[in-house]
Amino acid sequence: MPRLVFPLAVTRSISRICRWRALLLAALAILLALLLFQFPSPAKAGLDPSWGMVLVYAHRHGLQFGHDVAFTYGPYGFLISRFYYDGVPLVKILWESAGKFALAATLVAMAASTFNSWFRFGLFYLGLIFAAKISSDTVIFLCTPLLALCWLLPQKSKSWQVAVAVTWMAFLSQVRFNYFMQALVAIGLVIPSLLLEGKSKKLLVIVSSFTAAFVFFWLVAGQAINNLPAYFRSSWEISNGYLAAMAVNRVPITTWCIAAGICLLVVAFILSLLHSQNLRAEKWILLYFCCAWYFIWKYGVTRADTGHIVLFFPTAFVFCAAAPGLFQRRHWWSFLDASLVLSLAGLWLFNSGFLRHTPWELAQRLHAVPGELFRPKRQAQRFAAAEAATEKAHPSKNLRAIVGAETIDVINFDQYFVLREHLNYWPRPVFQSYSAFTPALLKQNLRFYQSSSAPQFVFARLQSVDWRFPAQDDSLLLEELPRRYSIAKEANDFLLLHRKPVQPTGELLREKFPMRHVSFGQEIQLPETVNCAVELRAIFKPSIYGAARAFLVQPAEVSLVLTDGKHGQHTGRLIPEMAAAGFLVQPLLESDKDFADFMATRPGRSVRSIRFVPVSATENCWSQISIQFSKLPELSFETATAD
Repeated sequence: MPRLVFPLAVTRSISRICRWRALLLAALAILLALLLFQFPSPAKAGLDPSWGMVLVYAHRHGLQFGHDVAFTYGPYGFLISRFYYDGVPLVKILWESAGKFALAATLVAMAASTFNSWFRFGLFYLGLIFAAKISSDTVIFLCTPLLALCWLLPQKSKSWQVAVAVTWMAFLSQVRFNYFMQALVAIGLVIPSLLLEGKSKKLLVIVSSFTAAFVFFWLVAGQAINNLPAYFRSSWEISNGYLAAMAVNRVPITTWCIAAGICLLVVAFILSLLHSQNLRAEKWILLYFCCAWYFIWKYGVTRADTGHIVLFFPTAFVFCAAAPGLFQRRHWWSFLDASLVLSLAGLWLFNSGFLRHTPWELAQRLHAVPGELFRPKRQAQRFAAAEAATEKAHPSKNLRAIVGAETIDVINFDQYFVLREHLNYWPRPVFQSYSAFTPALLKQNLRFYQSSSAPQFVFARLQSVDWRFPAQDDSLLLEELPRRYSIAKEANDFLLLHRKPVQPTGELLREKFPMRHVSFGQEIQLPETVNCAVELRAIFKPSIYGAARAFLVQPAEVSLVLTDGKHGQHTGRLIPEMAAAGFLVQPLLESDKDFADFMATRPGRSVRSIRFVPVSATENCWSQISIQFSKLPELSFETATAD
């Protein structure tokens, strides 16, 4: 009997350690969940609040994604919207409380089972705290790559770990289409890895489970199965066009240098893994690691503005902190850890306030969130008060008196002014004009307005984003509006259009001029016309360098300069993909007044010539520019004096 004393003591010690370890991990999960909690805000005017409102509207009214709605977010995208109206739905509250806790617990359990040292676990967890403090979207963006690298692809993963990973990946795939692409790449690498190992049964289970979970969540969201092909097609089109249309470069050169330094460290880490003795066992993990880093890199640097570059550094911190542990390196440190210092330095140089205020903001958040979670009535009162204050600050447009119960759409964005009046909102598929990034999307919106499903009214503003030439956004639809709609109300900042009782039956007539090649800086005279509008199609063919630049970093930017009848110059950013579909250059459409004159066939400002200008000396990114003018005789135009 005494021989059992030592083993019994060891058993009790191990049990005690495991119990404390479980309590510690539970506490860490709760802490992370509190930081992931997102306070819903009342909707307001603006681009981001408006698309958030539309996602909420789509959820409440059962709109079908792929058929009624084409956007970068899916049917569960409303859950991560920050803006709501008419109160907050229960499912949002459940997601922010139970859903975020489940997500935090998954990430903590994943790290505890993957990393073989507390040092690596601590760095990774600190990165999650850092990222969650800045934006919970950053953590959600990283979930699918981390779950794939830690639990889906490794051979030693347990069945329950694979099941949890597949379930989360299937759910997040319907939050945002980018997350679906992350999951699809992971599943695509699982297939050959298990086939080569002869584990066809496990492969069948994983693929069928992901498919079944995806379909289950799709049906629970109220979506029809037959809409899936249209959803995949339109979402891919938008995601593919996003890279060229939304790319901007608005960050300092020092920030670019630090971001490039982080990228080089990751590339060096990948190259070092190629010489590893475990490469054969880790090759599929390494391949997905490369893909995941590409997702992260493009996520930050494609749209290099304040919002995205601020998210890039914490995203890189978390990913680089996890990387050595993903490949089970024995050393407690790695040269890749230098990227953690670079991430902090990059954020400090870009905006030191994010780091300086972090401790105080963390303390405030941890104090405020529990009170909001356990006092929903007080939170509802605050939301209602803030919503009333916002409505008071932005007076109603009084649209209901004219629109009544008829359907209405919004051009370009700012759906806020329609949804706040609880009108019968009936959107075209790509419901914000600036995001109709490609000719296929532009034609999809045009077909909707040509059909019998078109709205009876349109709340219209000539506006755009990123200093674009406004006539590009929904260009094909913009040309069609005078044929199908008349002005019901004209205000200083918007037009209310009403659908004509008699609709044209054929396509808009275009009298095309020959296609010709031009060069940057060349002054191009517009063709002589007799009181009618002119459309321009411009096809930009990238050079090999330009294509490589677009793939690795971001595409080059192009500006359009228009010279009016009084030799005044008007400059706007041009999106090559959208320019290929054609857009109006005559008359000059640059303001709401120009648009009103165009719709009312009043005299407008004329354009004499145009020229293309590369931004930041990127002329070598393009090998050829082809243009074609077309007269639009159905759209009358009379010349007025220039401003």
